[in-house]
Amino acid sequence: MSTKNNVGLECNAVHPVIEKLHGLLADYQVFYTNLRGFHWNIQGDKFYELHVIYEDYYNDLAGKIDEVAERIVMLGGVPDSRFSVYLKQSYVAEASGISGWKEGVINVLETMQYIVGKLRELHALAIRSGDQATASLTVHGIKDFEKKIWMLSAYSKE
Repeated sequence: MSTKNNVGLECNAVHPVIEKLHGLLADYQVFYTNLRGFHWNIQGDKFYELHVIYEDYYNDLAGKIDEVAERIVMLGGVPDSRFSVYLKQSYVAEASGISGWKEGVINVLETMQYIVGKLRELHALAIRSGDQATASLTVHGIKDFEKKIWMLSAYSKE
């Protein structure tokens, strides 16, 4: 019986990576839903710009969600698709009733900063596990979120 998954990595070595990916998937799903709510409910003088920005963010995040779920499968795991499970696994909390631009931007920035930290942890774990593809996924995510943090921070300065 093989102890390797379909991509040739040792199952025991990548099990912790799969577990971290489950948590990342949950965080991404809750963040995605929060972004949709911010997009729908934003009001005020920054409405147009943030409406567009939030839509861009959640469209990009939809691709990241798919990438993480598919990586879980490639490593031999089964990604969950139940929001009830995501809410239990996610550090990111549901946001509701936010229509002011400043509160929404602060929530988005804090969430992205948290996710960058989580991606850095996952990167180190993936490297230790010999999983270069997951490490690459994390590097691309870090780069993307850091740029968004920089740009949204600059945009929201008063």
